[in-house]
Amino acid sequence: MKPIRRSQLVSPWGIGSMVDFPGDESLMVCGLDAWPYAKEDCPIEFKCEEERLQNRLRVNHFRLPPDYRQPAPGVQHPNLKIPFVRFPQWHYCPRCGNMQELSPFGGPQQCDAPNYAEGLNCVSYSQGRRPRLIPVRFMAVCDRGHIQDFPFMEWVHRRNSPASDCRLRLRGGRSAAGLSGIFIQCSCGASRSMSGAFFSNALDPIGVTCGGLRPWVGDMTHRPTKCGNSLRVLQRGASNVYFAHVASSIYLPLWGEATSRNIVELLEDSEIWHSITRALVNGQIELDRCRSACEFNPKLRGVDPEDLREAAQRRLDFSEPDSAIGEQSEEVFRQAEYEAITNARGGEQTDLFVEPKDRTEFKAPIVGYFENVMLIRKLRETRAFYGFSRYLPDDGRGFKAHIDDLKLDSSIDWLPATVVRGEGIFLKLDEAKLTSWEQNPEVWRRFTDLRENYNGVRQERGQNPRSISPKFVLIHTLAHLLINELCFECGYGSAALRERIYCDAEDPSFKMSGVLIYTASGDSEGTMGGLVRQGIPGKLERVMVRALRNALWCSSDPTCVESNGQGPDSCNLAACHTCALLPETSCEEGNRLLDRVLVVGSPENPDLGFFSEFVHSLSKFTAIK
Repeated sequence: MKPIRRSQLVSPWGIGSMVDFPGDESLMVCGLDAWPYAKEDCPIEFKCEEERLQNRLRVNHFRLPPDYRQPAPGVQHPNLKIPFVRFPQWHYCPRCGNMQELSPFGGPQQCDAPNYAEGLNCVSYSQGRRPRLIPVRFMAVCDRGHIQDFPFMEWVHRRNSPASDCRLRLRGGRSAAGLSGIFIQCSCGASRSMSGAFFSNALDPIGVTCGGLRPWVGDMTHRPTKCGNSLRVLQRGASNVYFAHVASSIYLPLWGEATSRNIVELLEDSEIWHSITRALVNGQIELDRCRSACEFNPKLRGVDPEDLREAAQRRLDFSEPDSAIGEQSEEVFRQAEYEAITNARGGEQTDLFVEPKDRTEFKAPIVGYFENVMLIRKLRETRAFYGFSRYLPDDGRGFKAHIDDLKLDSSIDWLPATVVRGEGIFLKLDEAKLTSWEQNPEVWRRFTDLRENYNGVRQERGQNPRSISPKFVLIHTLAHLLINELCFECGYGSAALRERIYCDAEDPSFKMSGVLIYTASGDSEGTMGGLVRQGIPGKLERVMVRALRNALWCSSDPTCVESNGQGPDSCNLAACHTCALLPETSCEEGNRLLDRVLVVGSPENPDLGFFSEFVHSLSKFTAIK
């Protein structure tokens, strides 16, 4: 089998997703019950903690997906594997079209068809080697995340009951190139093309509804009373078969601000932390336990036990569960990060090192449009997988409902996650200038069209309207323009940078108007200071000017700038692949809610843009190239 990276088991191939492997294998990632060390203590090296995110998702800790290690002397925990089940179960022979329903847990994948009228004999094909069966590309899903094989028998026989010895055969591409050319034939003589299978509620007339199947946790008993929703037919490789739900958090080690770097690093060691906090007395860490650890643990030799206990107690107090965090929206959850970054919290000794820059050191357009520039020399992001949905990206059922779908055993109190360390640039826009810009009625008129497009699509899908503002679209589009320019300036891959938007669209009582652009790759790319260096005076202005200048004109103009709706679900205005879109992994909104006109204006109305005044005077800055 082809190995899968750790990060891929969080997104895009989390639990319940289908992965295509070499040899025509289509397998589904199993639930947490079948993972190594699922119901027991796992090795410390696989554990990771992020207190704020743990409180939000109501779990005890996170675990890194185990990496596969070949057995060798000195190698710990070899042969750890993430289990899979076979899905879909229906396969067909590429030579004769014979269809077989295979076991989800393994077994042969060769054709066993008898001779057909055309004279095709797969039993004696190629010196006795039978052709390998290929997974079918049709399946059925429901809005609650259930998935099952396409009901071929019921589709062919309609409402008639098939005989016990009926065998199906798939024949395609003979009469037409589309679905109407794919026929499912039965040995009893019944036949039907796949035409119309993708229509809404196409399976209702034949009496097939969702049976509540969850193959990833071994729940494969068809019980219509368990769900009963209408099924939607999708293709196996379609992008809407699976949407991973990932929650992320920037680590805020505020407990370590006044602590030496050595002690912070020691307390970040999972083994040391668990040894100190294993037994508490009235919620307090015992000094004797710290003394014993300093005496017998080689890593703690020379450390003052009292300093160690004091720092460990601060971390323990900071990580106390907060019942309110689990109910917070994403915007409210990010308020603590926004406050920590804008106030330059953390320190060089912690995993959050924020270096504020004096705004007066910069030239236009930084001066006059931004209040703060922060260089994030160190940050740590935890990305936890907590569930998934099918057909629609999010059904609004909440964290707990999604987590319950990942396991059968309720005692499993952890989730898979990955940890990424990197660097970034934080920019906070000028609040007074934003307020003045948002009061322009032309800005609201243009923004209203975009909001109606976006919320109209959400309402059609049964989702609640979302509160957004012109400021959000401005910050989001500016982040895309800057990332595209930074990738060009620094030589990053197009998916190496990510955005994190801080905007008060839902809670105006806590003002937020900033964006964090940071390295997102888990390898060494982007961890050597290349991104932070672009934020220093003299370089950041050049990046900003080039980004704004590139936004003035798109090679798809005037089609792009005059668009009334383009991109995913027509939820963008002046934004396309040529000017403002990013890889899906870099954008928090799935490349939606973008409009560069709100950044730099348009030829017909140049004053619409937040930076319009500066853009009009760009000719004065010819020295910045």
